[in-house]
Amino acid sequence: MPKNNVSGVVLDTDWEQLLNWELPIVKTDRKVFYGNVEIEARSDSYGEACFMGDIHIGHEAHSHNPFNAYLNFLKERPHIQLGLMGDYIEYQTMTNYVNTETINVDEQIETFVHKMRPFKDRIMFMLWGNHEERIAKYTKSNRFLQDLASEIGVKDNCFIGKPERGVYILFKAGENEYGAYAHHSSTSAVINKTIQLQRAGSQTMAGLVLQAHTHHLGTVQRNFHELTSMGRVTRRQWLVSTGSFIKGAGYAEKKSYPLTQVGAPIIRFYADRGKLDFVDLSLDYRDYLEKGGLPFEGDREPVNLKLGESGRPKSWPRFDMSALKEL
Repeated sequence: MPKNNVSGVVLDTDWEQLLNWELPIVKTDRKVFYGNVEIEARSDSYGEACFMGDIHIGHEAHSHNPFNAYLNFLKERPHIQLGLMGDYIEYQTMTNYVNTETINVDEQIETFVHKMRPFKDRIMFMLWGNHEERIAKYTKSNRFLQDLASEIGVKDNCFIGKPERGVYILFKAGENEYGAYAHHSSTSAVINKTIQLQRAGSQTMAGLVLQAHTHHLGTVQRNFHELTSMGRVTRRQWLVSTGSFIKGAGYAEKKSYPLTQVGAPIIRFYADRGKLDFVDLSLDYRDYLEKGGLPFEGDREPVNLKLGESGRPKSWPRFDMSALKEL
């Protein structure tokens, strides 16, 4: 909590749950002309991060081409860091919907692992989604995400979430720091998708609140006053829904859910001034969407992930997954 904060008293601190992430900085020079007259010249320094979730590999409506487009875009920009927001695979066991899986759970896991391995050095965190939580409920074990991260080969400093939990992040871009809170969330708000976002934002005084699950891609700005030792200041907060890579699912049509835009937010954190920008890849980088059908293959090493079972020692690195093959 800032030293100049006088709006309340400090009741507790949770710094052990705070993820600190220093963003690689890129610099760009920009000139704008009107006719032959230069009307603006600027040098920018910033770091960038993409927050990707609700991929749903294995669902018949998984958007293969846009997903590959994003991976191709990220592949050519190694400075962009990744936050994984949950629901990476479909895994339709324990659901009331009609089964629309095109590949089994083993193939879903293998596909996700192979897609993510090329980015293992820049994954900041991995959160559980409700589809991964189905596995925890079925196996009575919370090891799945740890084993998934191990198969991807992420560095030890990647934050691995716990079921139903989010993560608090302090992004560092040069001398600037940006507080954020990310959670897969759970909400039945379909028409007004900002309800759960507003709830999270009202409880977390961070400049950036990220939420998955609703498949919505978009941002809402919220301002609030805060009293400090310097007087009243106005804070700006961005509430962000992190999109999806599934489009036109049958259950969504059945329930008349709003149409969603496929994609994931790429957020620019400026190092030379306190500012956030949002990159809309679907509009600004159409060429990468057109190339989305091209193969994007990472390391083709075999995937050895096996699910945990309750009562087993935590030190056991692998467990038997064969029970899921027939589901």
